[in-house]
Amino acid sequence: MGPHRDDPQLPRRPPDQDRSDVRQEGGRGERGVTRPRGGLVRQRAAASPPRASYPRVVTLRDLRPSDEAVALALWNRAAPYDPLTSDLYREKVWDEPHAVARLAAVVDGEIVGWTVAALWGAPNETRGTVKLIAVAPERRREGIGGTLLAEAEAHLTAAGAETVRIAECSPNYLVPGVDLRYTPGWLFVQKYGYTSVGEAVNMHVDLAAEDWATDERERQLLERGVVVRRAEPGDQGAVMAFLDEHWPAWKPEIAAAFRQSPVSLHLAWREGDLLGFSAYDANNVGTGWFGPMGTAEAARGLGIGGVLCRRCLRDLKAQGRTSATIPWVAPVGFYAHYAGAHVSRVFHRFEKRLA
Repeated sequence: MGPHRDDPQLPRRPPDQDRSDVRQEGGRGERGVTRPRGGLVRQRAAASPPRASYPRVVTLRDLRPSDEAVALALWNRAAPYDPLTSDLYREKVWDEPHAVARLAAVVDGEIVGWTVAALWGAPNETRGTVKLIAVAPERRREGIGGTLLAEAEAHLTAAGAETVRIAECSPNYLVPGVDLRYTPGWLFVQKYGYTSVGEAVNMHVDLAAEDWATDERERQLLERGVVVRRAEPGDQGAVMAFLDEHWPAWKPEIAAAFRQSPVSLHLAWREGDLLGFSAYDANNVGTGWFGPMGTAEAARGLGIGGVLCRRCLRDLKAQGRTSATIPWVAPVGFYAHYAGAHVSRVFHRFEKRLA
């Protein structure tokens, strides 16, 4: 990861433009949450609207499965670089095992924004994330995003989070930070106290560039006693034990790979010992998503990682895909060498300490 510096806090807009005063049924104060029958309902009223279109009352309620069509259409207008299908929306919103809040902002009966907040999926984890947040483009600069963000942070604090990040989380993430092309979003999170803690990159692979053959490389590995093959359901116990030793945070994604048919995971073995693995369709299923992958430190330098990577890319090409995404990359040079990949997106990673 490259060097970074924290960006300075940007000037705030006048108070009547960047926040909403709180009004809540059964009031319990600024951080209180009312949960009447049917889920959360909380209202925030704008004290002094600067323009006619400023909403006088923003009501927050739980996001519902029946909101999918509206929420999905809103997201795809607000986040054009990260479009969601119905399947991907359900994976990110409803299949998130560590969610602490799924909220919709409603004005005059219409959903104008929504967010999902979750804890990171590790034991005793104190990091939270505002995993997804979107406001209808025509309703921006009305305090709606700030209202959603404040409520998401309140839920995370109540769940024990000490810090919160934007977008990045483990294991069920869409993107690993804020794409700099979302300029309003980049400015928005800084205005609300988030500072840069580094960068992350995604890489792009042109699957049409070659056939991703590995026969000769696999023959050379076999001469060294290394067998590479697709994982089978019966391998799951050994793979999970390997991950416990080396990369426990990746266990949920690899469990997802075992649920695919065929299993979207390739393994390298020598004399019954697992040396490495590579997966695809373990997250953001159906989008050409590669990873995670890893080779035990003692087995590095044999070319195992390159073979495992290319096997997965060959499978993605066989699905009819023309490109693959390698997300949240650290070893850029490795993927440039073995997959001809290039950096396609740059994200700023933002964090805030919760009170």
